[in-house]
Amino acid sequence: MTVRFSVTVRRVREDGSEVPLDGELAAALAGPAEQFAGLAAWTADEAGYLDHGERERVIGQEGRELQRRLLQATFDVDAAREERAAGVTSAAGIRHGIVEEGHGRGVTSVFGPVRVTRKAYRNRREPNLYPADARWILPDDPYSLGMRALAAFHLAAGGFGQAQEVIEARTGVTVGRAQLTGLAEDLAAWTDDFYAGRSRDAEEEEQPDTDVIMMQGDGKGIAMRPEHRKGGGTDPAHPGIKKMAEIVAVADFTPAVREPEDIAAPPARRQAHPGPKARDKWVSASVTESIEDMIASAFDEADRRDPQRVRQRVFLVDGNKQQITAIEAQAAGRGLKVPVLIDYIHVSGYLGKAAAALHPGDPAAAGQWADGQLLRVLHGRAKAVAATLKSVAAKARSSPRTSHPGLTDMDRAVTYLENNHQHMKYDKALAKGWPIATGMIEGACRFVIEDRFGITGARWSPDGAETILKLRAVVVNGDLHDYMNYYKERYRDEHHLARYDEDTIERLNLAA
Repeated sequence: MTVRFSVTVRRVREDGSEVPLDGELAAALAGPAEQFAGLAAWTADEAGYLDHGERERVIGQEGRELQRRLLQATFDVDAAREERAAGVTSAAGIRHGIVEEGHGRGVTSVFGPVRVTRKAYRNRREPNLYPADARWILPDDPYSLGMRALAAFHLAAGGFGQAQEVIEARTGVTVGRAQLTGLAEDLAAWTDDFYAGRSRDAEEEEQPDTDVIMMQGDGKGIAMRPEHRKGGGTDPAHPGIKKMAEIVAVADFTPAVREPEDIAAPPARRQAHPGPKARDKWVSASVTESIEDMIASAFDEADRRDPQRVRQRVFLVDGNKQQITAIEAQAAGRGLKVPVLIDYIHVSGYLGKAAAALHPGDPAAAGQWADGQLLRVLHGRAKAVAATLKSVAAKARSSPRTSHPGLTDMDRAVTYLENNHQHMKYDKALAKGWPIATGMIEGACRFVIEDRFGITGARWSPDGAETILKLRAVVVNGDLHDYMNYYKERYRDEHHLARYDEDTIERLNLAA
């Protein structure tokens, strides 16, 4: 038995009576109606011979074609109803009085390729004007706004090859590597302006004045192409293969008071006295901007969250002197007191290596000794711990019966503690409920940089890496939807409305 299915689309009047569609609307909807009728007939007949996986595949393919035809129908209806406008004038004041029908162009959408037709307003002295393109906010290249958002998300998530595969599976459209690269550059161009020009979380409830703004900074290396390495990559002994990417993060948190013993305690006690939890995280990364510029961007984000500057701010770093100098300069320039804390986990690493050097071959003794020194550090006695390490190292070296070739690790720990003890006031930080570890920025480094730029064999140019870093930060911050709205309006202003004089924009309502 063969099942046939027909679809009739009719217009319903206010009194409930039905009438046939007018010509252009009937013609535009004929394609989607035919596609839906065929899919419905398949559902009632042929689908019964297929397993569920095969049904999913067919519905996915045919359903996407139905969506493509519906999108095509919207453009066809608009084209049929586009009215001729008078007095279309360019931004240069040149009137485009010659009007030609039927100018078509292709658009690659998330449902597949469609073709749009619209009126062209011509003048031999300038390129054609297409008011319909401005209303639709059509990009100059074939790729729709939906395709751009899809490309941004998947380029941020994985490599170019992976993005190509996912986009093709999702849309049925194959996008070349060069086209993806161009899309990425275009999409990333306004991310800095997006963040600089908005007040983050402006629509949300204001944070309590007692909540603290946490800022963190770090750096990770990104492997460069040979031509972008130091020395041109010509010296095999010193290839300079990586370029440092600077990353900053900002978050809000409610203070959670703890004691030094909570940090050094067994897991059960640490769980009973949890530390502060970061929320509303914001991340920014760059391989071309300086440390000073990135630190300034973190302060800018804090100002957007707290424009009156009434909330306490804390900056956590790993001990990088250039970072600390930049933080202190930014705080002074803005009239702020911003405590700088060295990540406690970094301190723990230095003391762990020092303990291993002091107790070679005895990890239990090394661990016990390190725990005791760490607890002293947590009580704000980092300078005293440095003196202890220096004294112990000197005694070990003076003993003729012992050999400690690894004591250089103790020397490094001493230097680190002596140089940074003023940023290790953990006792005061814990009493105020502040975090003392840069877990947020470490996680951001892994997700924003390592997971994406650590792909085996991947090599980058500085500009290419910068583009992906910007897109990845937008996605990580959960701002892709808001950014694409900003991008759309910015694109219309700069690529469409900039071609017309103000009177034409207002009369044709192109900015609506």
